[in-house]
Amino acid sequence: MTQQLYPDTTISPEISGPAAPPVAGFSGETLLDVDVFRSRRGERESVWLERALAIEDFSQTSMRELRVLANQLYRLIDTNFPPAEAMERYVAIAEELDLRSTQATNPETAERSQDVFRDSPLYCRFELFVDGSLAAYMKYTMHGGQMNLTDGVEQPGFRGLGVDMVLMRHIMLNTHKRRLHVVPQCPSAFAFLADNPQYLTLAPHLLATQH
Repeated sequence: MTQQLYPDTTISPEISGPAAPPVAGFSGETLLDVDVFRSRRGERESVWLERALAIEDFSQTSMRELRVLANQLYRLIDTNFPPAEAMERYVAIAEELDLRSTQATNPETAERSQDVFRDSPLYCRFELFVDGSLAAYMKYTMHGGQMNLTDGVEQPGFRGLGVDMVLMRHIMLNTHKRRLHVVPQCPSAFAFLADNPQYLTLAPHLLATQH
């Protein structure tokens, strides 16, 4: 079972309502109580997931809010049938929290300028800029609801620094937000998905070949 990231973080209390009138033949919690509880719990959990999915830029979100969201999403995924979107967003938030923790303990990393990711439709490629310079890009083609990743390139001076992995994370989150399926067709895309299987749900064609 997945372990909770921040067990000490306060989470909103359970929503409770007035007790329903007793139903003949039952004692204690009635069937009506159970239905009301499940309905309200479902509404609350839907709000949690919508709030987490609405965040497009984690850098603008406070650490406290990220921790609260991580705990709320943990409660969604710590079930037998967790929503796929909850798992993906939980992983993304966990990675952001890990990154900030690393920056807090490493001044050189903390002082580095933020990476900038963008989609360049004119050149049919995703681009990652570091300190204002193009560090890596991924060429793509579109076919219906498929995003085919055809060629990943790291620029001289940035090779071996992991910028290709950073770029791929941005690509996976971007395609997920656009409800597209990823089809890897180059070594860097295959390598990323092999090292990060939590993203395989966004590449159903590849996932199908593994079963």
